[in-house]
Amino acid sequence: MQRLLARLLLGVVIITTVLAGIYLTVVASNVHTARRLWEMENQMAAVMRENQGLMAEIARLSSIPVLQERSVALGYQPAKSIDYLYLGEP
Repeated sequence: MQRLLARLLLGVVIITTVLAGIYLTVVASNVHTARRLWEMENQMAAVMRENQGLMAEIARLSSIPVLQERSVALGYQPAKSIDYLYLGEP
């Protein structure tokens, strides 16, 4: 009777150890996945901040005063007179 009880106890210990090992493997995998997700979220936030900064820079550079200043710096001048060429329909 004691041998049967000892074998049963040993079986329970082995099964418990295997289940604990499986549990720890799953938990470690979840921790790794959660950390990778956290890193990717931080990276996405940084990219979004950079994108917002670039959009603000585009808006600033696309403003009329800045475009006028750049055109003058490149040597462009306002047109003095505009002649239109009207073509008949083909």
